[in-house]
Amino acid sequence: MSSIPSVLCVHAHPDDEALFTGGILARSAELGARTAVVTCTWREGDERVDELKRSLAILGAGEPRLLGYTDNAFDGGVLFSTSPFDEAVGKLVGHIRDFRPDTVVTYDAFGSYGHPDHIHAHRITLAAFEAAGYAQLFPEAGEPWKPSHLCLATFPRSAIESTWDTLFGSPPPPPGPGVPGIPDAEVNLAVDVSSWYEPKWAAFSEHRTEIERGGGASQFASLSEVDRRAAIGTEWFVHRGTDGDPFLPR
Repeated sequence: MSSIPSVLCVHAHPDDEALFTGGILARSAELGARTAVVTCTWREGDERVDELKRSLAILGAGEPRLLGYTDNAFDGGVLFSTSPFDEAVGKLVGHIRDFRPDTVVTYDAFGSYGHPDHIHAHRITLAAFEAAGYAQLFPEAGEPWKPSHLCLATFPRSAIESTWDTLFGSPPPPPGPGVPGIPDAEVNLAVDVSSWYEPKWAAFSEHRTEIERGGGASQFASLSEVDRRAAIGTEWFVHRGTDGDPFLPR
């Protein structure tokens, strides 16, 4: 009998869950999968967490799972990008063992586009993905669990070249340090999520704080719907595991 893989996404900030993985989360939930999101920054009581709750409700991904760090050096918290590595890994191991996912998703080694919080999320997720299966590591974090699949959200170079002018009004920069996009041949999973555009965009639109401040991916809000559908209608990953789509029944 086939089963639908459960999916746990690890993201740095509220809104990343919708932009990078909103399509696969909505699709997986529609198929009946268990889905959840760990967000590394922000804490209960903040407006952005309220926005995250509404986004996750639209995507069918349950309640927020928060690591409790901050991306703001002035609010008295611990900056996620410089948080103690083992501490952050242990917190994430606890969520993996509690949720027991088949598939774990985070960013590629460049954090998809170079944000230091995204890069740190990649590093702690890789460590937690491995550590969660060892009873000897972080025993206080629950019973061991070994996920089957790891997917790293990324952008193929061809996608950067085809959308850069639409998003930023200039030709794409050449490949090099600090420029997003990896060789197309390294991207071994492209998921067409155009059928889930509506919940994906509705979830992202709940993040009014980020959109109104003009930060992050807010440029998508200024696109025409046609351009926006084209820009966010595919989600790309480097998939480490068995062949095939790890979000579909097997």
